[in-house]
Amino acid sequence: MTLDADLLRRRLADTRWHRIEVVDATGSTNADLVTRAATEEIDGTVRLTTDQTAGRGRHARTWTAPRGTQLAMSAAVDVGDHTEHLGWLSLLAGLAAVQGIAEVCGVRPALKWPNDVLIDGRKTAGILSEYTRSPHTRGGDGGVAVIGTGLNTTMAADELPVPTATSLRLATGKDVPTTELAAAYLRALSELLDLWPHDVEGLAERYREDSDTIGRRVRLVLPGDDEVIGTATGVDASGRIVVDADGRQVVAAAGDVTHLRPV
Repeated sequence: MTLDADLLRRRLADTRWHRIEVVDATGSTNADLVTRAATEEIDGTVRLTTDQTAGRGRHARTWTAPRGTQLAMSAAVDVGDHTEHLGWLSLLAGLAAVQGIAEVCGVRPALKWPNDVLIDGRKTAGILSEYTRSPHTRGGDGGVAVIGTGLNTTMAADELPVPTATSLRLATGKDVPTTELAAAYLRALSELLDLWPHDVEGLAERYREDSDTIGRRVRLVLPGDDEVIGTATGVDASGRIVVDADGRQVVAAAGDVTHLRPV
C-alpha cells in the first residue's frame, strides 16, 4: 500500500513534524537523516517509506521485508543537552506504536523492553533510536536523535523474517490503512515528546501499563555471554531496565544488553 504525503501533512499540521518526506524506496530512513544532520537542520523532519532495503536494528542486526509490506518511519528531534535521558526515546516510540496501532487497527500490542512491539507475543515492529552530534541544533552545540520505527504491515505468513514475527494484517485479518497508521503513530510520538524529558515518572507509569517485560522473570544476556536472571521491576529515569536478581538490583541500558528473554 502507498503513503499519501499530502494527507499526512494535513493530519500532522499541528504537531512538531513540519517536514514530511515520503520516498518510494531507500536503504534506511534512519541512515538518511543521520547523514543529513551533519550538514543541515533536521529537527522536526520525518522520512517514511514502504520499501526499506537496508533497515537496521540494535547491534547492527538487519531488518528486511518484501517491497510494500512494511512501514518504515524515522523522526528527527533536537535533544540539546538532555543526553542522560536518551534511553527513553525508543521507549516513547514503543508507546506511540501501541497507541497508533490500537487506534487504527483495533488491537493493542505490548512492549518488550527495549525496542520490540508485540502482538500475541510475536514481533510486529522494531525500533532503533540513534544520537548524533550536529552543529545545526538550536543551541549550536547539541545533538539530534533520529527515532526509527519499522512495522510489519501486510506481510503474509511465508514472508515473515523469523517464526516469532507477525504482521498487522496477519494479526487482525484486515487491510492496513498505512497512511492513517503513520499519522496516528506520529501524532502520538509528538505528544509523548512534549512530556520528555520533564515527566519521566509519568512516562514510566504509562510504559509499565503496556509493558510485557515488567513483572516477568527475565534473562539478560550481556556482552561476553554473561547472564543475569531475575524479575524485571521497572525502568529508571534514563530508560534502563531494572531487574531484581534475587535481592541484587541490576540496572542495564539497551546498549549493554545483547538479548532480553523471558525465563
